[in-house]
Amino acid sequence: MIKTITSLLLMMSIALLTACASTQLVTEWHDKTYQGGKINKLLVIGVTKNELYRRSYEDGIVKQLQQAGVNAVASYTLMEDLAKYDEKEKLEQAVNKINADGIIVAKLIDVDKSERYIPPSYDVSPSVGYYGGYYGSYRAAVGVSYQPGYVQKSTTIRIGSEVFSTQSGKLIWAAETESFNPSSYQKVIDELAIITQQSLKENGFIN
Repeated sequence: MIKTITSLLLMMSIALLTACASTQLVTEWHDKTYQGGKINKLLVIGVTKNELYRRSYEDGIVKQLQQAGVNAVASYTLMEDLAKYDEKEKLEQAVNKINADGIIVAKLIDVDKSERYIPPSYDVSPSVGYYGGYYGSYRAAVGVSYQPGYVQKSTTIRIGSEVFSTQSGKLIWAAETESFNPSSYQKVIDELAIITQQSLKENGFIN
């Protein structure tokens, strides 16, 4: 019975930790000398070979920026195949087509999947009223609960985001985020979109 309760509590704890997982801003940089004014229109580019992930990211960022009053356009609506836009002139054509004054580019840096073995342990509950002899030994044994060993799996996703001014072509903002044990890729996108919008606003690049 004790073993069953202990195992149940263990599973509940792991589930709770996973549910509380979130995306965090790890590092951030911005050009303090930038004097180009507010960015009014952003071209959003998600660089990944997975087309579904790319579109989900771009739609998520666009939605968050538009809710904040910033005009943004998903690159897949202009550049269906990013591999065909590997030349500067072609990218500039897409930028000029929508009159974007900023470009945000996001790329996957790393996906770290690790396992850690948690060894078994014994929890000793203090005996109430110790009696000598075999009964005392029995009571002491009953007060010990066994927790079996288990493998704890974790996933960390690192994403880098950069914003460039189309007027100067220079990098004006960059950030790296980490998502620990996300429940879904969409959750990562939604949280990344909020972090990106808030950081750009706090640093004066958007309204």
